[in-house]
Amino acid sequence: MKLINNHCFKFYLPVASSSKNFYIAIRTIEKSIIHQMKKNKKKIFYLLLLLLVQPFANAQNSFDSSFADAVSVYKKTMGENIHLFNGSAYVDYDHRITGNPYFGSLYFTDGSIVYDDITYTDIQMMYDMLNDDVIIKNYNGLALLLTKEKVSSFNLAGHYFVKIIADSATTGVKEGFYDVLYDGTTKLLVKRKKEITEKIVMQNLESSFTQHDQYYIMKDTVFYPVREKNSALNVMKDRKNELSKFIHQDKIKFRKDFETALLKTVVYYDSLNTAK
Repeated sequence: MKLINNHCFKFYLPVASSSKNFYIAIRTIEKSIIHQMKKNKKKIFYLLLLLLVQPFANAQNSFDSSFADAVSVYKKTMGENIHLFNGSAYVDYDHRITGNPYFGSLYFTDGSIVYDDITYTDIQMMYDMLNDDVIIKNYNGLALLLTKEKVSSFNLAGHYFVKIIADSATTGVKEGFYDVLYDGTTKLLVKRKKEITEKIVMQNLESSFTQHDQYYIMKDTVFYPVREKNSALNVMKDRKNELSKFIHQDKIKFRKDFETALLKTVVYYDSLNTAK
């Protein structure tokens, strides 16, 4: 007989010389194993437990590792803008309507935004002038409608928009986003709005987006609406003579390009008050 040492088990293996002896040897091994199992119950239990638990432990470790990797990739993709991507899905407009409701471009454009008091740059965005909403391209490429109450200002296509809140400190203006054309002691802002207009053409109803711009001169927290040259000069009447001379000499044409003419006049008005 040869002594077999196999850590948990010890049994004697008979050396068989015939089929009968081989059968006897197998039976002897079987009895020896059963005896050793009874003798080492605790060792067998812990061995079986280890064999059962180990695959699940490995699977759990693999899952934890994969989950951690996924979170890492997600955070890397979202970057510092993760707080920004928490609006609602944007519902697109009816494309049967001629034109579009957006400011500037029909497509997403790089811009920056102050959202919930945090500044975000290099954001793909659009401004819906029909509903006064800011839309950004989500990390998955879809359009996301930002919570309007959390947007305080944004830069888009070279224009700076700021949200005016209608309260006792700001009279003469409705709440919404305003394009700041000039931000001096005297300010010039414009509320850009698009509306859907309808008309009957050949017994068919046709709809289109039309834009309306309302200009405001702000003096001492009061917003004065201006629609033509005389209303603008009345707001700045303390310098009306100088302004009229400036408009004449520089050949400023309000009817040809009202926005540019108004901007030049307001800037000049501020320069007169600064020089005094």
